[in-house]
Amino acid sequence: MKHLHLRSVLLIAAAIPTCTPVATAAYLGQEPPPEAGRVERTSDQPGSDAWISREVKARLMGARDVPGSEIHVETRGGMVSLSGQVGSQAEADRMVTAARAVDGVISVDDSGLIIGEPSN
Repeated sequence: MKHLHLRSVLLIAAAIPTCTPVATAAYLGQEPPPEAGRVERTSDQPGSDAWISREVKARLMGARDVPGSEIHVETRGGMVSLSGQVGSQAEADRMVTAARAVDGVISVDDSGLIIGEPSN
């Protein structure tokens, strides 16, 4: 009976180290792995650059007195750049206001907007 009990104890003692999480020991006292705490932003999630660009473009297309279809929208890190031809400074200002109203937009650069009617 003592041999059976001793075998059980040895079997349990041998199994315990395999049950402990290895990752905890590997990162003890170190920075967390790159995946920890990082949120992947896909183009479908609000706040991602692709989502912001689509939302800004949609707002420009829906705004009155703004030629939204002729404006290029590019977003990097929440910073929106607008470029294209607009008829007046008032149109450019309305575009900037519409772009700033989108969630996740940090800043709007309108230096790519050309004011005035296109020359043919």
